[in-house]
Amino acid sequence: MSSREMILEKLHKAVLPGHSNQRIMPLVEARTGDLDVFVAKATAAAALVTRTTGQDAPAAVKAILEEIACKSIILSDEGIVKELDIQTIAGNLGIDCQYTSEIPKDEYRSRMFQAEAGLSGCDYALADSGSLVMQHDGENQRLISLAPNYFIGIVKASQMLKDRFDLAALLERGEKTAAVSLVTGVSRTADVALQVVLGMHGPRKVYIVLIED
Repeated sequence: MSSREMILEKLHKAVLPGHSNQRIMPLVEARTGDLDVFVAKATAAAALVTRTTGQDAPAAVKAILEEIACKSIILSDEGIVKELDIQTIAGNLGIDCQYTSEIPKDEYRSRMFQAEAGLSGCDYALADSGSLVMQHDGENQRLISLAPNYFIGIVKASQMLKDRFDLAALLERGEKTAAVSLVTGVSRTADVALQVVLGMHGPRKVYIVLIED
């Protein structure tokens, strides 16, 4: 048994003090999250959410790229990104555009930090926190939501989970990955003079395109 499996087993067996029947991390089946709750929580975390349909999603992405006057963008090599033909949209706007798979490994990190925007899909979303969940096979893939000034995340309603317990249940049953990122709005810190500063450890703005059909 791996260390991860041992920790999960202990969490599942553990109970809250004084609550002999209430587990700290109960085994649950994945539940569908409420879209309105997700939007409210994501907005509270300073993310900018656009609710749209699959047919209108490309236009929603185009509007975001125009709003930020984007000059360069890196796209994750995912089905949803190609399905919406984001590369053509970016090209028509004169934006320098590349898929992650097209970047040489020795240039990956520097290209990520040079790009103005990163765009990707996600594996799941959590309604209770307004978070996007992305699984990674390697550390480099995490940079698309961390390094550029702007991050655009695309999520379908069918990917919406209720909370972290549903996510834990799915991750435990699914294939193991190297890392899992939870993107919850714009990063913030109050380390300097106790003043809250947004975008200190990640993109200055986070856009979410929520496809509802």
